[in-house]
Amino acid sequence: MDKHLITLRRGELERERGSLNERLDAIALELSDLDVAERVFDRLTGAKRSTVSKGDEPTPQGAAKAAGHEGMTVREMIKAALMDARQRGLPGIAPKEARAYMVSVYGRDVGQQVNTTLHRMLTVLKEVLKDEATGLYSLPPKEKPVDDTTVESPSTGLFDQPEAQGREAGPGGGA
Repeated sequence: MDKHLITLRRGELERERGSLNERLDAIALELSDLDVAERVFDRLTGAKRSTVSKGDEPTPQGAAKAAGHEGMTVREMIKAALMDARQRGLPGIAPKEARAYMVSVYGRDVGQQVNTTLHRMLTVLKEVLKDEATGLYSLPPKEKPVDDTTVESPSTGLFDQPEAQGREAGPGGGA
């Protein structure tokens, strides 16, 4: 059996999984939009909602994830989404992926506010980068620490001082 066939099939499955994940994200966003539209419609018509819609009740998993994150700003949630993308080895994320991340992790759908906040973070605050070819946003590369200890350039810390030679302990040195 040719191992190349396995590699090809693996690639096909990875692409299919990616497209299915994108589809699931799109469905989740649409369901959230429908819940918002239903609430607005009910409020405008004065209709009483007899049941709580699926999007209104936090799921046990969503509630656990969102616990302690109620006060997070959109900017902080975007940074968390970008950090998650970096940790997963992705080159960046699109605004819709940031929205999907916020819904899945924090249980909050902030809609188009993601786009305006990302634009401000790019142009005004200079906190993110954007690849114009792909439209993906990412965090800037990590800066190296000032005292980057390597084998080639050892640190010049407190314990790196050469020992005094040819001297004996003075009075009061003890034992």
